[in-house]
Amino acid sequence: MSVRSTSNRDPQQYNIRRRDTLGKIAQRLGVPQAELARLNNIRDVNKIRAGDVLRVPGRRDGFDANAQTTQRTDGARRRANTNDGFDANVTSPANVTAGTASGTQNGYRNIQDLGAFTRGGSNSEAAIIVGTSEGNRTPSGGFTASYGGHTDPGNAAHNRGSFSYQGPGASTPQRADEIWNRELTNATPAYERAARAAGLDPNNALLASTFMDLHTQSPRAARNFINREMPRLAQDPRGVTRESLVDARVNAYRNDRGELRAAGFNHSETRLRADQTRREGALVRALNARGYNEGGAQRPAGTVDREVPIPTPRPRREADAARTAKTSEERPAAERASGRRQQTTSGRTTEGATPTDLNDTARVAASGDRAATQTRTPWISQYDANRVVDAGDKACFRAATAMARAAGARVTGPGERIQLATAEGPNGITVNRQQAERGRNYIDQQLAAGRPVVVGVNHREGRNVGNADRITDHFVVVTGKGVDAQGRTFYTFNDPATRNQSRGADTNPNNRFYVDERTGGLMRPGPRTGNVVQRQFEVTMVRPNA
Repeated sequence: MSVRSTSNRDPQQYNIRRRDTLGKIAQRLGVPQAELARLNNIRDVNKIRAGDVLRVPGRRDGFDANAQTTQRTDGARRRANTNDGFDANVTSPANVTAGTASGTQNGYRNIQDLGAFTRGGSNSEAAIIVGTSEGNRTPSGGFTASYGGHTDPGNAAHNRGSFSYQGPGASTPQRADEIWNRELTNATPAYERAARAAGLDPNNALLASTFMDLHTQSPRAARNFINREMPRLAQDPRGVTRESLVDARVNAYRNDRGELRAAGFNHSETRLRADQTRREGALVRALNARGYNEGGAQRPAGTVDREVPIPTPRPRREADAARTAKTSEERPAAERASGRRQQTTSGRTTEGATPTDLNDTARVAASGDRAATQTRTPWISQYDANRVVDAGDKACFRAATAMARAAGARVTGPGERIQLATAEGPNGITVNRQQAERGRNYIDQQLAAGRPVVVGVNHREGRNVGNADRITDHFVVVTGKGVDAQGRTFYTFNDPATRNQSRGADTNPNNRFYVDERTGGLMRPGPRTGNVVQRQFEVTMVRPNA
């Protein structure tokens, strides 16, 4: 904790008094408790001392400078930009008369208990509904691939959980959801008071969800929303509707002179409005799906479709509704075209994307020289229906991520990939040497930390199976690094394209990449025909871990 002797008249500092708690101070100052704790290096929020001085998050800043995408937040999740020129006193209530409405009639039911709305961890209604807006959840309670962890495109920070939490103390997405549920619980009383003062019903599902979603995106915009925009909403002839709420959300990013202060959106109202419209639309879809609209059957709080598990730490299997959002690598091309789930094959496979002899039982002798750097990564076959979702010819990526996950690594989406290959031809791929060096350096760093790395490989021209780069044919897992008797650096890998563990595991002396001196890339020498496990492999992309 930073301690300095001063009085409470400095708006950037607060002198702790007797009987103060951090929660009460945060509520009094209108700032998130988690942000206050982070700014003052407070590890235990229950241990503060009277007489110490807290640094208070800047009152003169506007909104997070990185508020560009759906993963934007500030508060506990990001330090605010204190130099973006946002006016002081932006959270002062608008100079309008409070509305006289006795409720908020907009076709949405009331949430009977706002406290219960934020209870239940990843199964809380807030986590599911706001998580749908963030893109990490589905309205049914399912999980998208980004729930387990993803990189914020605005500030490159690591997000996890339903709310895209970036702050400290969240080792798992479930823990992240617990932290932000608590943050929303602490912020709710101020919202309730402001809503009642404006003549609005704070329990209205659409209004409450909008506040919680905006607080998740930007606590400062949320304070403007409740103090300045809700009184205006009460006077809006449209009522509290989706359209009027979008306007209120956009205006919450303005200072008291009416200037838009949203640096992450380049202060563009067009960009900001598009984002706020999308988020409000996502809330409406989630609320409708969960029965909060009048006439719908309301689901009990925390209801999640029974077939949807809570992933730990990343979803192992998503609900059917979430599966439609899988990347092309996770969802086979034939399945996308037909809309049908693929079945696991038996016997010998067809000449598909991964030609494999499923009857191969030949024992492959383990290599005599083991890698000096070796991760503990189990081998998993892509044909093992007990361990791989939709096991079969086109399940290599799912099997590879399952292996990585078992070793403690969480693979990011295709948008985060390090792309080595730029083109392919009948004899192989063209490699960007600079990207190849970057990919090798990343693999080295991860192996040194004990984490395997999933990589894409090319083994035949034209067999791309709809992968993101249209070059990758297959995925394997790099598990170790060593030097052979000839002094050549090699990288071991697990190949899922077989049922024969001795052939697919990294103990097989043929499962090694070497540095191609011509391109700087990684390759495994071999033919361009035959079973995949014996072919020439050239690394096309590196998939970073979260």
